[in-house]
Amino acid sequence: MTASLKPWRKQGKIGIGLALALTSCFALFTSSAWADNLVAMKGSRPAIMQTARAMEPVKSNENIRIAFTLPVRNQAILSETLRHLYTPGDPAFGAYLSPEEFAASFSPTQADYDALIKFVKSQGLTVVGTHSNRLLLDVSGPASAMERTFTTKLRQYQTPSGRIFRAPESDPFLPASIASKVTGVTGLDNASVWKTHLVERSSLQSLLVPHGGTGPGGGLAPSDIKTAYNLAGTSLNGTGQTLGLFQLDGYTASDIAQYEATFGLPSVPLQNVLVDGVTGIPSTGTNSGAGEVTLDIELQIAMAPGATKVIIYEGPNSNAGVLDTYNRIATDNLAKQISTSWGLAEGSNSSSALNSENTIFQQMAAQGQTIYAASGDSGAYDNGSSLSVDDPASQPFMMGVGGTRLTTNGAGGSYVSEKTWNGGSITAGGGGGGISGFWAIPTYQSGIVSTASKGSTTKRNVPDVSLNSDPNTGYSIYYGGQWVVYGGTSCAAPLWAGFTALVNQQRVANAKPVLGDPHAALKTIGTGTSYGTSFHDIADNSTNLFYPAVTSFDDATGWGTINGLGLITSLSGVTTGGGGGGPTQLLVNPGFENGSSAAPWVLTAGVINNSSSQPSHGGAWDAWLNGYGTAHTDFAYQQVSIASTVTSATLTFWLHIDTAETSTTAQNDTLKVQIRNSAGTVLATLATYSNLNKAAGYSQKSFNLLAYKGQTIQIYLVGVENSTRQTSFVVDDFALNVQ
Repeated sequence: MTASLKPWRKQGKIGIGLALALTSCFALFTSSAWADNLVAMKGSRPAIMQTARAMEPVKSNENIRIAFTLPVRNQAILSETLRHLYTPGDPAFGAYLSPEEFAASFSPTQADYDALIKFVKSQGLTVVGTHSNRLLLDVSGPASAMERTFTTKLRQYQTPSGRIFRAPESDPFLPASIASKVTGVTGLDNASVWKTHLVERSSLQSLLVPHGGTGPGGGLAPSDIKTAYNLAGTSLNGTGQTLGLFQLDGYTASDIAQYEATFGLPSVPLQNVLVDGVTGIPSTGTNSGAGEVTLDIELQIAMAPGATKVIIYEGPNSNAGVLDTYNRIATDNLAKQISTSWGLAEGSNSSSALNSENTIFQQMAAQGQTIYAASGDSGAYDNGSSLSVDDPASQPFMMGVGGTRLTTNGAGGSYVSEKTWNGGSITAGGGGGGISGFWAIPTYQSGIVSTASKGSTTKRNVPDVSLNSDPNTGYSIYYGGQWVVYGGTSCAAPLWAGFTALVNQQRVANAKPVLGDPHAALKTIGTGTSYGTSFHDIADNSTNLFYPAVTSFDDATGWGTINGLGLITSLSGVTTGGGGGGPTQLLVNPGFENGSSAAPWVLTAGVINNSSSQPSHGGAWDAWLNGYGTAHTDFAYQQVSIASTVTSATLTFWLHIDTAETSTTAQNDTLKVQIRNSAGTVLATLATYSNLNKAAGYSQKSFNLLAYKGQTIQIYLVGVENSTRQTSFVVDDFALNVQ
């Protein structure tokens, strides 16, 4: 690394700001709706427009339904709240929020919501739906009113495959006073179409493939599933638990009743929640999703036949409909284990829609809801042509579920082995998995991604877990008045939700909170001594058309598949600091890979860096303190709580120092590593570094923090330099591991 004065980087930032200002000015001169103060709503148009052909304008009287998306309030505090909720040993561990508590602390203010409603009505649009968490506002109106409101034209476009969709010609614009209250708008386009992730076994496959199950057609029956996945020996059946399903189509209740009757299962009550005016009547034809809805219900019941009920949330297959349906699941907060088997390629969705989904899934996590998503049936090529992943499986607060092919000891027999589901080509299917192109790597994946897996150490990896999904070893499902055998990751997601009902039944019996977001708990298990008895680790180098299954976590099968009784034991017992034999990382965003969204770090302006002048130790970002060559002080800190039950607590981070100082003595250019209490009072200075410690690369620093167990502390760095020559202190990849 070479010394480089930090102001050069800041001049670059000024240049970018000027460019944005010029862009804004251009927008003002090209708009006549509001001639003084417009802001472009970036990220509200679909990426598919880059390859689409423009066609005729949309008819002015076409009625369009949209959803304004609003940001959470106090995002940094929400992130910190989630960390406390999921840190074993923390006083707030498992003290989940109610929807009312979430709204009071994190929803947009009622005043902002009312101002948006007033604006919408002033434009001649109609408010058709409000939400108790105020994260969405549903609006409808003719295309002409939409064009006038957003200062853009709506036009038809055609994809290279021939599909026609509607979209705005340019980014929509809003007055600054309204734009400051929203994060985006979805529904101006109808480019996104969510698809199911089920695959029906063909009649030829039925003849050629040995039957692995005892169900009709040789598919897996409920008892076969439990025998294969080591659940035959438990009396747990989901008693007291409510299951939830996200759906974009309807179903026929008599199909479910026949499934239950055939396999001797109790009749689990079904409750339909119809969103945005859908009828609940199942569609027909080649594009029907009714088979998806049916198999989801039947497989959740197969795993948890004692559940109190299954709530089926049904909404329209549209941008606004998808958000409204997920949001209803969150604001109802009735189901604590949920699955979705509908998705689309991550890159096909707008950034506004992706961020809005993330906000809703954060609320679910804060409320202790667990949600699973099928990761797709096109292997590592979710978009059908390039390495890509599926939304919402790639969402950070979603459990992505991949696919395997199960081998048992004869029809209805015990577990023998599994390999990654790989049909041999994209069209023949495979378990979805890979690297997100949108989301940074979450803390729960820090330190678990191996080089052999081809996974990413900077981006979110998918899937988190897996289950049998190959249609050749698929499941007997009663649909449309007949028996069929289905596979696909659509089958794996509802089974994981049903399994979570068993876990939560046991946790409640143990007087413990429900599981909630399992990511942190699974990392604890996966890196601990109980991994081998909790999961079937698929590590045979089989691939999902690209990513190999290797030891421990990978992008082919995640942590692996359910080893029933062992995983129930682990998940119902991970309640103390570190648990499971492995370390727990307490710091959030430890490598600054959230970029400018530095929370929960608190830093002086300009410290977050991705300049090549001071490259990171890992990933793309680091924290660059000082380096100005003038008298200056920078700081960076994160507040954490260390449980009183831990037996070890080790702080580590990587430090690089370069300097233009030539003196052989310290020149008042120093970096102090301190421990402060929550009020900011210095409890200890762990180390002091200066220009004399300059070195060509990074070195790792390590400190024992066991003395601070049972306390809430700040990991605090303060850098000071004098007015002569610059000294840069660059830090990256922090960890506070406790056991």
